[in-house]
Amino acid sequence: MNRKQIILEYRTSGCIKGHRPAIVYMKKNIGKIYLEGQADFILSIGKEHLYFQKLTLFLKKLQPSHDLKIAILDIASYNLRTYNLVTNCLTLYTMDRRFLEIYYNTKTADTYASEQNILKIIELLKEQGKMEVKI
Repeated sequence: MNRKQIILEYRTSGCIKGHRPAIVYMKKNIGKIYLEGQADFILSIGKEHLYFQKLTLFLKKLQPSHDLKIAILDIASYNLRTYNLVTNCLTLYTMDRRFLEIYYNTKTADTYASEQNILKIIELLKEQGKMEVKI
């Protein structure tokens, strides 16, 4: 099942918590926000939170017990960079010096909607006064 089908299935069933859903993955890092291993998530934005709904590895079913959310007010800044030829990384920094690296695939037909939704989420963060950090 491709990314567009996954999003469409959960959007029509009403399971996605926010708007602008995108398939992303996160890895364990030293940022102290996400401490588990690599996993796929549906990233979406609500009025006050960014939602990360975890997907199972093979069947891409939701795992509500492993969901994560971050208050938009806690986000201080962000950085968007190209990780490799087909992957971008959006890093969110919080007021208390923690961070979260969000990876997403690019440049394929089934990733286009996710790319556009992530760009829209970044626009919404800019509108709320979040600044981009250049590294």
